[in-house]
Amino acid sequence: MSTEGCLDTDEERTWDAATLAFRLLDQQVERDVQASSGLPLTYYELLVLLSKAHRRSLRMSELAEITHTRPSRISHAVAKLAEGGFVERVHCESDRRSWFAKLTDKGAQTLRTAGVEHVRSMRENMFDLLSPEQQAQLLDISRTLLARLAPGAEDHATRVLQDL
Repeated sequence: MSTEGCLDTDEERTWDAATLAFRLLDQQVERDVQASSGLPLTYYELLVLLSKAHRRSLRMSELAEITHTRPSRISHAVAKLAEGGFVERVHCESDRRSWFAKLTDKGAQTLRTAGVEHVRSMRENMFDLLSPEQQAQLLDISRTLLARLAPGAEDHATRVLQDL
């Protein structure tokens, strides 16, 4: 049944299995992280990015770029994190129109607690189930897809975090 406008049976099975597996993995990790920290996974991921940045701080625009998220969504997430005392918003001294998100000590402590659960959940629900060869294949597949869908995204995120 392979025609140009349709997936063949194996392609359809692959797509269905991959999308369901990663949706369910994401949901499970989200439940586990939220149970330990009270934070949604996306907020936890922002704290991780800030913790890796020089001075635990990134421009809001850089957070949006790295996460491939609209600036308005980043602003909303950072506002919620600031309300909880996990980050603070700081004006950029050289450009008063720009804001930084800066990880607070409370945010760093929460990240340490949630990080233990995040790692446990990722190991239990993914890495412990995959052989080293499968992990290498998954990394290769992911990089291939990223190269097509977000060229330079992996390098850009690494560069931004190293350069700050």
